Amino acid sequence: MSTAPKISIVVVIYKMSRHAENTLYSFSPEYQLGVDAADYEVIVMENESEDELGEERAEAFGPNFSYHRRPNTNSSPVPSLIEGVSLARGENLGIVIDGARMVTPRVLQYALAAFRINPHAMVNVPGYHLGSGEQHANHAHDAEVEQQLLDQVDWRTDGYRLFTISTFFHGRHQRGYLLPVMESNAMFCSRSDYELVGGADPRFDMVGGGMVNLDLYYEIGSREHVELFALPGEGTFHQFHGGVTTKPDDSRDDLLADFRAQYQRLRGHKFRMLERQPRLLGAVTGWAMPMMRFSAAQRMREYELAGLESW
Repeated sequence: MSTAPKISIVVVIYKMSRHAENTLYSFSPEYQLGVDAADYEVIVMENESEDELGEERAEAFGPNFSYHRRPNTNSSPVPSLIEGVSLARGENLGIVIDGARMVTPRVLQYALAAFRINPHAMVNVPGYHLGSGEQHANHAHDAEVEQQLLDQVDWRTDGYRLFTISTFFHGRHQRGYLLPVMESNAMFCSRSDYELVGGADPRFDMVGGGMVNLDLYYEIGSREHVELFALPGEGTFHQFHGGVTTKPDDSRDDLLADFRAQYQRLRGHKFRMLERQPRLLGAVTGWAMPMMRFSAAQRMREYELAGLESW
């Protein structure tokens, strides 16, 4: 591919071959609507493990996919993310630090639309968990149950059916997506804005990268010239793979406390959420409407508490 793509998407994977196949298919030209393979590239960064996807399977998803294998030198995906960005040819970036997250079919179409509206857009894709509850608290959910759900909805034919077997992840979007959120697990920004904040900080060296994704979202999104967009009709869908997101509450709470402590050491203050409201972009299917209603109710409640009579 000689012409530079408009978006370079970096997907980091580790010990999740089955999950990575689903995620990469969801970024493929066969699945994504309103875009061509020439519009974007997908850079797959795999940390070595006993359960690898490999080059052949990764690059089979399209001519715009490239595969790069890294030695697994520590438990953080940050070095792989940094290397992936260094390989990117596009002027805009898509950052997927957890390769277990599938996406809906118009994520890339709307991300490109946001960059046409404002070259300094930052795009947030709301996050969901596959299953009937958030995975860290849903003890009945496992890989077998999840595969049955995916088979039932035939998501590869219509990715919006993923909403019917998923739960909105309130941990990162406690008040819905019409109010400020903590992060996006498929975040899009200009390469210049990524570089302006110094990119992903390699000092976030804990398992899963600790709070690097939240840090990057805040650092880029807090710049005055950056405009925040949210895609209410789209989503990322986390697959069960035994990582930080799916740890049981007791062990997860201890790990999150360590993440917060590291963040405070690195930044000199406790984590603070980005307090900016997004501009909504894109259509909302009926399957995505429940979270739209929840988000609108939360937004209205904020207005009522502030004593405002209208939007």
